[in-house]
Parts: sequence; structure tokens; C-alpha cells
Amino acid sequence: MKTSLRILLVGFLAFVSTVLMAQSKTLLISESGLPYTEQTWYAYGVGAPLDESDITSNWNLGKRIVSAAYTKEGWLVVMAKNTGYAQQSFSLTKEWPEEWIAEKTRSGYAITSLSRSEKEWLVVMSQGSGITSQIVWRNEWSELAPWITEQKGNGYFITDLAFDGKAWTVVLSRTPKYTSQGYFWEPSTSELMDRVQSNVWGRGFNLQQVVYGEGNYVVVYGNYARGDNRFQNLQVSPDDAREYIRQQWNRGISIAYVGGGLW
Repeated sequence: MKTSLRILLVGFLAFVSTVLMAQSKTLLISESGLPYTEQTWYAYGVGAPLDESDITSNWNLGKRIVSAAYTKEGWLVVMAKNTGYAQQSFSLTKEWPEEWIAEKTRSGYAITSLSRSEKEWLVVMSQGSGITSQIVWRNEWSELAPWITEQKGNGYFITDLAFDGKAWTVVLSRTPKYTSQGYFWEPSTSELMDRVQSNVWGRGFNLQQVVYGEGNYVVVYGNYARGDNRFQNLQVSPDDAREYIRQQWNRGISIAYVGGGLW
């Protein structure tokens, strides 16, 4: 009995330690001047499953997924009309859906949104993205960094990334959307906002992606081919995401990107 209690106690303490160490974030980039119309979003709560019927019903209305991520709100999906995407498909699986991605790639799809929860991968693939080539690699960042630099010389840009608790998965694409790109890491939320203000917006760049993992924010920034130096706002884990999004919509500003992350 004492042995069993000891095992249970160790297991419970490990669980509590994991919970205390884990941090989930909601990262929202809003932008003015986007062509999106009839934008909508869904948040399901931490630990709750993503309701696939919400996505399919909006596809039937002509809306497409703008961005999706696992966040402080659980799965958060933003959809709209006039995204430029033709058809879309998504995979929500415990294991990396390598065969599904290969099949969709052969049919003219490309990865346009990528996220990881504690248990599942969400991969969204779209036709009509303008992406002509795409490569994906999972590894520690120390190994990924020189690879990213090398592929940058081959015309590739970071178009998505996610941390799964052990390693990073990075999607590089040849896309007409970007003309330049850089990235930096920042562990502090306050320093993150300062660096975005001074090093990104203050230098005439725009945010492209912001993801949380390994206790750091990874900020990808650069120039867009069209509408560069556009107005943007970054919100980190708002107390009331619904109210924040409503305020942005009331100002005529769309949600352009959802980032998240755990760990």
C-alpha cells in the first residue's frame, strides 16, 4: 500500500509540475486594408475538441480558414470570405500526417496553417495560395537555423512553424507573398512588445508570424510584396479575446493571423 501511494504521489506531483510549467498563449495579429469579408471565429476552450462541423458549414458559405492555432482559448479558428484560397482541407491527428500532406500536395494544395496542441496536429492545406514549392523539417532549432539560412538563399521563406514539446516543425515555402524576412526570439512579453515596436514596425517591416514555444516567442517579420508597411496590431493573450476581436472589427480591422503555443 505504501508503495502504491508513493507511486501515485510521484505521478501527481509530476502532473502538477507539468501544469505549472506549461504556458499557453493567444497571439492575435490584426491588420487594416485586408480584403476579407464576413469574418468569423471559433474558440472551443482548453482541452475541448475542435468542432469540424463549424469549419465545413463555413466552407459551404464560401469562407476559408485564414489562420488557426492552439491557444489560451483552446483551438481558435478564424475564417472569412475573399481570402484568395480556392479549396481547403485540414487534418487533425495525433501523429504527423505525412501521407495526407503528400497526397494533398500532389493535388495542388499547400500548407497554409499549422499548429500543435498537447495531443494533436492541426494542418490546414489550401489551393490558390500562390505557393509553388514547400519543404518541411522537424528538429531542434540549433539544427534548423542553418538550414533556414541555406534555404533562404534558394528563395524560401518561413510560412509556418510550431513546437510540439520536443522539437520545432518549420514550413518553408516559395511564395509571392513575401519579399524579405528575418526572425528573432524573445522570452519576455514586455520586451517582445518593445522589440516589435522598435525593430519591426519602427524599421518599416511587418509581422508575419508570432509563435510561442520553449518559453520563448518566435517572431517572424519582413516585407510583403503588396501593401507593405501596413497598419498592424499585436495582442498577447487578451483577458477577453471576444471583446478584443469585436473592437478590431468595429474599427474595420481584420484578424490576419492567430498564433499560439504551449510549453
